[in-house]
Amino acid sequence: MPTLIIRLNPQLLDNPDADIRYQLPELLTERSGSGILYDGYDYVGSEPFLVIFLNVSDTELALVDIIDVIENVSVLGNNLQLAAVVAIDHDGKYEVVYPLGFVGSIM
Repeated sequence: MPTLIIRLNPQLLDNPDADIRYQLPELLTERSGSGILYDGYDYVGSEPFLVIFLNVSDTELALVDIIDVIENVSVLGNNLQLAAVVAIDHDGKYEVVYPLGFVGSIM
């Protein structure tokens, strides 16, 4: 199964509640009909950023669901559009696919 990664910057969240690490993947699993499955989380960088790992059955369909949630759904009172970066894991190399024009490293 391909892995997608959502990196959240807690400093850009209105409500940086750590429960988002469980509620966001649960919402994505529900919306995708189990096409997106939670595969854990980690904290990276000096910020630190919250990184959520997701196993997906279909990368393109999963990205549609993930981006729709990021752009249109408040999770724990947070506008994720301001804080989220999404990437595809290609054997440890990360291709950022959201937001368009993102510059920098996801990890």
